[in-house]
This record gives sequence, structure tokens and C-alpha cells, in this order.
Amino acid sequence: MALYCLISAGGSPGVTTTALGLAVTWTRPVVLAECDPTHRSLLPGFLAERLRHPPGPGLLGLAMEVYQGATISPHTLDRYVISLDGDTNEPGRVKLLHGLRDPRHTAQLRGVWPALASLFTSLDADVIADVGCVGGSDTPLPLLTRADLVVMVVRPTLKQIDAAQPRLEALQQTLGHRPALCLIGDQPYPRAAVKAALFDPPILGQLPHAESEARVLSDGAKPRRTFRTSLLVRTLGGLGQHMRHTTDQAKRHAAGAAAGPVVDRVASAPASGSGGGHGQVLAPGRAGDSRFGRMR
Repeated sequence: MALYCLISAGGSPGVTTTALGLAVTWTRPVVLAECDPTHRSLLPGFLAERLRHPPGPGLLGLAMEVYQGATISPHTLDRYVISLDGDTNEPGRVKLLHGLRDPRHTAQLRGVWPALASLFTSLDADVIADVGCVGGSDTPLPLLTRADLVVMVVRPTLKQIDAAQPRLEALQQTLGHRPALCLIGDQPYPRAAVKAALFDPPILGQLPHAESEARVLSDGAKPRRTFRTSLLVRTLGGLGQHMRHTTDQAKRHAAGAAAGPVVDRVASAPASGSGGGHGQVLAPGRAGDSRFGRMR
């Protein structure tokens, strides 16, 4: 279906937390792929107390098949993913391809990203790729160039904005368009100031700064009873809805006529959460869409 790449400019703005939150509130089959070439986060974090079976080699195992000359297919991928559905009635709807533990293996990934990008874009499921910090020599550019939508996760701080600016400019030259943004929190700078400082990129959504709820995703903390109906979870559901609407609309346009970059249509779409407050997206997700509460 579609490939969504989440990136950052560094400084741990919450890319992995956002990617995981999107995956488990996604309303279509989805694979969450940890493609940060420097480290993995979900096995020692969110899944630390939730794993029931050995996770297998994940991304490294899949990459080694490509490295050794094998042709990979969706059936190949099935051998390296694990379910994130917990005790839901829809097993296998949300899958995880966990990432690298040892950064010394990064070099083995450099030649296999094109094959992985082709695989991700051929699946009968969406793929949310957590790419991590971009700008270095190990950035998986083949994923970004094949993505249907690239979203940079940014906190509205001076350090984050300063780091994001040159990376957005470089990506605009590489991709032919400027990636969209997802803001985390609304302090100290409002979204209008961030938008102006970064030369008017489309802002898909703004997630609330909700530390206790975010720790469920980042560190595997035990969720409160109200977690599934929290503002963070509802906003993540709405952000995912906006992302799917954006790419689906682009594909419909492309099927009928020549279409411009996806982000051009993001910019012309109704403003996501216009009004300046935090925790805003195009439409709030339904609490029932979330699968968090059933994960032990």
C-alpha cells in the first residue's frame, strides 16, 4: 500500500514513540519497521515485559538475506516480523520488524536499502518506517526517495528548529519537495513561529506533550485505565487518519492524471488542527481504534 517514513533532526524528539503510537492506532494492516541504522528501541523499551516468544533477528536477518543474494518477497518478510496486536481479535494486523542492536552492523545495511524499499512498497499493508535522525552518511536515502510521505518529528525548541532547517533544505533538494512536520508539544514556540522559521513546510499535526502516556510507548510503562481514551492516543489516531488521507488522495490523483509531490497536496489540504493549540490533527481518532489497552 503506502510507505511512510518518520525522521528527525536529532535530539530525541520522539520519532520512535510517534511511530509506535501511529502503528497501534492504525486502521489498516501495517508493518512498523525500525530502520534507524544506529540502534533499536522497541525491544528494550515498549516490548521489554510484553514479549512472549523470541523476537528473531528482525531487520538484520532480512538484510543478510539480501546481502547474500537472495530475492526477498512479502513471504520472506513474514519470517522476520513479530506481532504487536497483543490479545486482540485481529492477530497479525500490526507487525514489527525490529531494528539493529549493534551499530557495527550498519555497514551491512548500506547496500540493501534499495531492495528493502522495493519490498516495503510492494506489500499489501502500509509500512511505517522509523528512520531516526537524518543527515549522516548512514541515512537510508532509498527509503526516503521511495516513500509516499516523509514526516519530520520536531519539538518546537530553538535547538530542534536549528537542526531541522538544513536537513529539510537538503531533503528538499534530494526528494524534490519539503517533508511535512509533526510537532511534539507547543512550548516554547507556537506552530506559526515554527512554520515560518522552517520556510512554511506543511504541518500534519501537533501531538500533546504527555509524559506519562508517552512513557507507555517509549519505556513500556504500565498504562493507566484512561490511557486508550487519552488525548495523546486520540491525537495519534487522528494523525494517522490525516496521513492515510493524504497518500490515498495522492494515489487517486496519480491514477487519473499527472500529480505533483504528495507534500504539495498536504499544503493545500485543510489545516490540521488550525487554531494554535496542542494535540491537534485533522480529525480525532476513535478510542476504539487503539490496541494499547489490551497489551499486557
